[in-house]
Amino acid sequence: MNIKDIIKNFKIDGEIVSIEANNTGNINRTYMVTVNKDGKDKRYIVQKINTTVFNEPYLLMNNIENVTNYCRNYLEQNGEDIKRGTLSVVRTIDNKNLYRTKDNEYYRMYDFVENAISYDKAENEEMFYNVGKACGHFVRMLDGYPMDELDETIPNFHNTKSRYDDLINSIKKDPVGRAKMVMPEILFVLKRSDQVSQIVDLIDKGEIPLRVTHNDTKINNVLMDKNTNEAICMIDLDTVMPGSALYDFGDAVRSGAAKTIEDDPNLENAGINLDYFKSFTEAYLSETKDILTKTEIDYLAFSCILLTLELAIRFLTDYINGDTYFKCNYENHNLDRVRNQIALVKDMEKNYVNMNNIVRKIAYGKSLTLKKDNK
Repeated sequence: MNIKDIIKNFKIDGEIVSIEANNTGNINRTYMVTVNKDGKDKRYIVQKINTTVFNEPYLLMNNIENVTNYCRNYLEQNGEDIKRGTLSVVRTIDNKNLYRTKDNEYYRMYDFVENAISYDKAENEEMFYNVGKACGHFVRMLDGYPMDELDETIPNFHNTKSRYDDLINSIKKDPVGRAKMVMPEILFVLKRSDQVSQIVDLIDKGEIPLRVTHNDTKINNVLMDKNTNEAICMIDLDTVMPGSALYDFGDAVRSGAAKTIEDDPNLENAGINLDYFKSFTEAYLSETKDILTKTEIDYLAFSCILLTLELAIRFLTDYINGDTYFKCNYENHNLDRVRNQIALVKDMEKNYVNMNNIVRKIAYGKSLTLKKDNK
């Protein structure tokens, strides 16, 4: 079935003028569709869902549609832009949020957000501040969301304890004989085994709440206005699931406030940019400090260390398993990633008191000198 016939199964407002493939995404196949009605063009985004990664497409889309509808209601009640402040799902002509072909391929459609752009890297502190505003506003809009209506589409996605257990199992099996080559990296993780369950334990004990989490808060999942660079909305909602706000905060800082890219083999370049961290934290807490619990706020700095350690664990597990999950562009690519993220963890640990004091000064108006083992 060709893409044009698939598009005709959605409630589009006009005649199809053009269809362009967009190859920037890593997971789903994406198309830009332009239609025309009475001389006016309107654009849509169509995506084929990768069912190898997301094997429950209806649960996935129910999550996305319910969350975006909840956001739209918030935007309307607060006089904000309902067309740009969240993604808008376009339903099929038989009123479903997905179109399934006879070959069991699944397609979805969104309204295209005009005059918007996303970046792969923050160009300055102001841009990263705007990322913090987007991540924080996402929390604000979804505060109070009925969590029993949200499905876990990828189990244990940010369960660092589970990721750690996967690593231990891989070390024991050592399927391609690589474990002996990464003993320093393995020992680094083992020495931090007491940290990996801290957030999941807080959730299990009810000491921090489950919230709607994005779970992939890289800067390129934030749409910004082309003219002002102000944040518009979060995109790529495939991993929206129940989780902790700490996951999103920590991963955003890990990916956006790092001094270099995550596979830079020159470890002298790795580290945390505290100016970027401060800008992001100021923006994030301007949206959330009256929503987050004290425990959540007190663990924000630690979450950055944990989420970086988690990614190091995932890269290390994949390296030991023979590079079966992450795409590798050259030999030992995963090993460069592991070592880079470990170097970032070390720098965050060195700056932990500073990071914690930045959070506390923004949240509470005062700094505290903390012992390292308070993490």
